[in-house]
Amino acid sequence: MDWQVEFYQDVNGDEPVKDFILAQPKGAIAEIIHVFKLLREFNVQLGMPYVRKMGKHGLRELRIKHGSDLYRIFYFAYTGQKFKLLHAILKKGARTPPGDLEIALKRMQDYTERH
Repeated sequence: MDWQVEFYQDVNGDEPVKDFILAQPKGAIAEIIHVFKLLREFNVQLGMPYVRKMGKHGLRELRIKHGSDLYRIFYFAYTGQKFKLLHAILKKGARTPPGDLEIALKRMQDYTERH
């Protein structure tokens, strides 16, 4: 059974990662979808250059490059062979801003408390 890639949904039903992706250029969306397919196929085995672990809390970073743009989508593996996409950014500098990690961790906590 393939793993599923699912968008985090907040208590209001909003899906911030989906909204972020749909606001990107068509070529970037195609590249993001391609990497989602790789994630479904190789699941937790997928590693660099596409996936990097972000500490000991289970958060991972999906790394997508389109032209000179670097996209990062933070997610975690959840029971039932699901990947929950929590937060997405267009990376501007060498380091991921700490505020973006905090958003992803808060959404992960919110999801696990509600499910």
